[in-house]
Amino acid sequence: MRQNHCSLGSAANAKSLSPLAVVLIALTLVVGSSAVTHGSVATSFFVDLAPTGTFASAGAATLELDYVIGGSGNISLTTVALTSGGGAASPARWGQVDNAIAGSTSATALFGTSLKLTYSGSANPILNYPSGGYTNGAVLVTQGEGNAAALESGEFVAFTVSGTAADVPGFALNLVDFSYANRLANGQSSFGVEDTDGTVIQQLVPNTSTSGTISGAGISLTSGQTMTFRPITGNAGGAGLSGFTFDVVAVPEPSAMLALSSGSILCFWWTRRRWRKAG
Repeated sequence: MRQNHCSLGSAANAKSLSPLAVVLIALTLVVGSSAVTHGSVATSFFVDLAPTGTFASAGAATLELDYVIGGSGNISLTTVALTSGGGAASPARWGQVDNAIAGSTSATALFGTSLKLTYSGSANPILNYPSGGYTNGAVLVTQGEGNAAALESGEFVAFTVSGTAADVPGFALNLVDFSYANRLANGQSSFGVEDTDGTVIQQLVPNTSTSGTISGAGISLTSGQTMTFRPITGNAGGAGLSGFTFDVVAVPEPSAMLALSSGSILCFWWTRRRWRKAG
């Protein structure tokens, strides 16, 4: 005897469902099955630049942030900072950005993949301390520009997305928030971020706030796209980037969702007709 694997429960429940209810139930199942819960991934440049008791800033010619997503969704971070000659740049300092437990994701399609954020900027990257003293922690800024420990107008640090995770259908890196420190004592000091699509989040930073965190909601990147941290263009003052937090997700493509939706609706419709005939 052929079994029915499309069940709505009791005959009374099935017969009482209107066509609209059937569609709504099916779509609810589709939305529920396509939603991806996820955790956050943290990256912090707020490190100790005197790990051996001797203070020094840490510059580099190139910088990559390499995230590895394990088989259970845990995410680790390894920093690759190189000199112009290709050697490791101040590993005792840049290495502190590494994090064996940077975050996690429950997007199973991303398990076993890797994600890379490659630095670009108005000058080479450098970890430097805010002017208040090295006990305050470091910030990421640009080397040899206007202020040694803050970004000013026209200066920026940026990261571009690549890696096998970014090639997964439906992948997105969604910025949760970003943090600044060493806000310059200027009435026009500001900090913000802009993505490849032109979405901008920026705000003036009051003199009373030498450091803080700004929501990154609305900044979303796919493979090859970039997020750029900078002050408001034309404003005299700025700050240094002390870190950022993001989510990584992989949402099923619309074609797959449509197929699931159609199958669910047909399943419910067939079951409802079956119960009607039985009654």
